[in-house]
Amino acid sequence: MRDSQHGGQGDRGSDGLTVLARTVVARLVARDGVPVKPVDDAMVASIARALVTPGITQFEGMRQDLRRARITEIDLVDTYFPAVARYLGCAWVDDTAPFTDVTIGVARMQAILRQVGRDWTSNAAPDPAGGSVLVVIPEGEQHSFGAVLMAGQLRRQGISVRLEIGTPARTLRRTVHEASFDCAMISIACEEKLDPCREVVSALKDGADGRLRAAAGGALLERPLDVRGRTGADIAT
Repeated sequence: MRDSQHGGQGDRGSDGLTVLARTVVARLVARDGVPVKPVDDAMVASIARALVTPGITQFEGMRQDLRRARITEIDLVDTYFPAVARYLGCAWVDDTAPFTDVTIGVARMQAILRQVGRDWTSNAAPDPAGGSVLVVIPEGEQHSFGAVLMAGQLRRQGISVRLEIGTPARTLRRTVHEASFDCAMISIACEEKLDPCREVVSALKDGADGRLRAAAGGALLERPLDVRGRTGADIAT
């Protein structure tokens, strides 16, 4: 995966993170000008069942159903896959499905995302004005699907992305010292990972001589915690 060298850290002012964040959000919300379709709950359940069935043939057999419902590959991964992940997670919490269903379902969704993502805008042809982002999932963090999905969305919008999963802080320090990024986005889902996230933020800032802005986000922000203060990130969103 290629590191983008355009739009270096030293080229942006103190509001650089805010400007880039607004650009990213605007691009993702716009979705190429196409309004987001409402989610069909019955289709969500069908996709979930197909994904956890042994073998992938049942999901492949749903392709015709998806086409009839006018669900594109972008609709599938941007809208339906997050809904399916929630569906599987809630089924496990409610003791109506084993955790193996969650594991298998999410793993297959990530595999499908990688497959269809090859046809989308990637680091091979970044938008010169799109910016470059480092997406980090700290060591030991088990919830990676959301960050992987977001990385795919960003690349599709012409933003150059480097995704680091479970990379030690010392290695991340070297990464941002050797390559230039407009900002870093760190995904955290568990309170136990606040300290590792703070270590990551510190390493990123040290490696970039304080020039790199860091955003912390993820499921943990649904809880009443001072994520920004406890991680040292510039913004929690």
